[in-house]
Amino acid sequence: MNLIVFDIDGTLTDSVEIHIGAFRKALKILGVKEEGFNFKTYKHHTDSYISKVIYEEHVQKPFDAEVQAQFGNILFSEINQHKIEEIKGASQLIQNLQKNKNYGICYATGSLLEPAKLKLEAIGATYDPLQLVPSNNIYERENIVSKAIENAKEFYKVEQFDKIYSIGDGLWDLKTAQNLGLEFIGIGEENEAIMRENGMKTFHIDLTTFTP
Repeated sequence: MNLIVFDIDGTLTDSVEIHIGAFRKALKILGVKEEGFNFKTYKHHTDSYISKVIYEEHVQKPFDAEVQAQFGNILFSEINQHKIEEIKGASQLIQNLQKNKNYGICYATGSLLEPAKLKLEAIGATYDPLQLVPSNNIYERENIVSKAIENAKEFYKVEQFDKIYSIGDGLWDLKTAQNLGLEFIGIGEENEAIMRENGMKTFHIDLTTFTP
């Protein structure tokens, strides 16, 4: 059995700008007055890490579990005000893979849990909790993906997968896959050039042309 590890935002759902807008608003509601943050410059590209660093620097208070929960609730509410569209072909691909006994699937995201669930539900993706690993308690994307793979072994009851593919839309997805030795498949025009410059070999404009 092979495994496909999916990113969510920009890979399965057209929700990157919606998420960024909601993220900025949640920070503002929690007392961060500054704006104009470039989220791509942070060490770890995860909601849990970036929100913690910004909040603690600008509000001068600990970003503890209670504050993270508040942040996550605001994020969810803001995102939920928008209609989340799929990346073309996403729903059909997930349905096809769920029927294919040669492939397992899981989701590894830099998002917090509730917004991630909202996006998967928006495209009709059904999943077991073991198949979704968010960033709530993990800052590093490599650790998120590694945890998703370990959970998938438990869910599919296998000791190892024959091959593991990582599908994502960003440079951070590519770098994570390279660091973990996974075969990477890039999705979407937004970051195509920079992903190619950094070693991406397989690319699809959307998910309609991807067939495992």
